[in-house]
Amino acid sequence: MTFQTDQSGINSLAGFAYQIKVFAYYAFDLKEDMQVEFETIEDVNLKAIAPEQIDKHSHKFVCRVTESGVNKAIQVKHTSIGNAVAQQMLLNWILLEHSSHNVEEYILFTDKIYQNDGDIFNKDAETLHKIVVESDMQRNATISKVKCLYEADYNGFEKVYNQIQSKFEFIDLEDIDAKTDDKASLHFRKAANLIVFGQRMNEFLQHITFKILNAIENKEPYILTYQEFINMVEDISKRFTQEVTTPSYSNFKKVNRIDLKDSKLSTLREFMQLKSCGLPDYLLKQHLLYGMYYYETALKYMENNRVNKIDEIEETTFEGFQNVKFTLMKNETDTPYNRLEKTQKYPNSYAENDQIKYGSSIHLTKEGIGENQISWEDDENAQY
Repeated sequence: MTFQTDQSGINSLAGFAYQIKVFAYYAFDLKEDMQVEFETIEDVNLKAIAPEQIDKHSHKFVCRVTESGVNKAIQVKHTSIGNAVAQQMLLNWILLEHSSHNVEEYILFTDKIYQNDGDIFNKDAETLHKIVVESDMQRNATISKVKCLYEADYNGFEKVYNQIQSKFEFIDLEDIDAKTDDKASLHFRKAANLIVFGQRMNEFLQHITFKILNAIENKEPYILTYQEFINMVEDISKRFTQEVTTPSYSNFKKVNRIDLKDSKLSTLREFMQLKSCGLPDYLLKQHLLYGMYYYETALKYMENNRVNKIDEIEETTFEGFQNVKFTLMKNETDTPYNRLEKTQKYPNSYAENDQIKYGSSIHLTKEGIGENQISWEDDENAQY
């Protein structure tokens, strides 16, 4: 079996990737009676999460409850931070400091590649207060809310400004993936097997991506408690060992998207073979996802030097197809859809779940498979 990079129109969710990595970075600091929170707001100009007191166009924060029960507010930036962004960030934190959240530390978390210096206090309290007082922006803007609180109270404004400055920490991290791996080394037993460790880490990132996306769709924050985190670590550790490789299909389905309008997709043999079965669009997507899921799982088998596992699954799938095709021809019920349906129902004890079994049959309809290639519609009869 020869594997090549799959270019099937997967939505990589690049816009959220760094925030999710930072979330994972702090998740491995969790201890009992702690939680890590990710609360996103759609269609914002500046990527941030804000508490309920802050307007809907504020930055996005990741908040972590500490051992003392006090929050750390961590703002994630994966871009260069200009003066306007720094000012908006500070105004958000002024509102947060005025709230009941009792923040212990304000953290600006960035990537070294952007060479940010962390100097968000480049305007002193007096200068910033003057800007706030002279602002004429609409009432629901962050600066207007700060103005409402402190327009006639410079001393109070200066006190809050100084409190935030004393609590501020700038984290300019290089290679967040490596740093997160170091934090996770004990949880996922890095010393035991590096390949299995990497697979567990990938599954963890995919799982929290699924959870965050689900929260976004429901317009809710995502909160990961210590207990849920430990349960997640245990589940993943059981599903990925030297002998077992079972990625979560539901998570895979959630974070991978298929666009049937993609012109590249329409030229793929596996797509055209499924079209010959007369499937509606939602089943076309479902079966293509089976194939992608199997492909990803097979790559993990290869990483673990379990190529024989792939051979057993695919040989069993192909023999099942041959038996199905013969039976259908004998019964004069041989149609593309019947081949597909009966082949997927055929037993395959080497596959660790149904989606792996289904996906192997879709994978074998691809171009260049060789002598074990499957056809729901024989090529001489195909209309493509």
